[in-house]
Amino acid sequence: MRILRHGLPLFAALACLGAATVLALLAVDARAWQHTLTRDDLRFRAMHSHADLWHSPSLLPGDPARTLLGLDDAISYRKAIQLFWFSRVGTNPETREDVAQTRVLAQERLQGLANSAETGEERSNAANLLGVMTVTTPAADAATQTQTLQRSALYFQRAILDDPTNYAAKLNLELVLRLQHPGKSRFGKDARGGYGYGGAQGAGVIGGGF
Repeated sequence: MRILRHGLPLFAALACLGAATVLALLAVDARAWQHTLTRDDLRFRAMHSHADLWHSPSLLPGDPARTLLGLDDAISYRKAIQLFWFSRVGTNPETREDVAQTRVLAQERLQGLANSAETGEERSNAANLLGVMTVTTPAADAATQTQTLQRSALYFQRAILDDPTNYAAKLNLELVLRLQHPGKSRFGKDARGGYGYGGAQGAGVIGGGF
């Protein structure tokens, strides 16, 4: 009993030391996450098909800093946007999936974001990219082209509703409406060459629309 009483202060000191160590590591992990996000966002802007981005730098098992910082949604958003770009280059360098698999996964992730992302800006960006993926899908005939334009227009309209400042979505909708009512101009493949991605981690508006 006496040994136990004498040992309690030591146990308490060890417990405090352990807690202090965990808190110190948690602070290190939080700073590391901030650095990782800033660095990898810049790397993504420089090259959209860059692999190995936004991986956990955590020293603590289970990465509690990511949970405390509420980064799950932010990372999911970034990964979905990157999948869109992987689908554009034709493969996912992280998993070696082919373009068809990458495209399906990108659409699933973007659809999830369009439905439930935390901010209107994120939902709008996801809807805009879904519209781009839809309208750039090859169509076998005129009827399919018409359906494709209608579906893409709905995505662009949804993007504008979620974020009225989404300039790329507005341009994309305008171009789709022009393609739906081309007058005497012929609907050609080059009409799809300028889709603006907008909001996709600094991608900007490419070619003034689409």
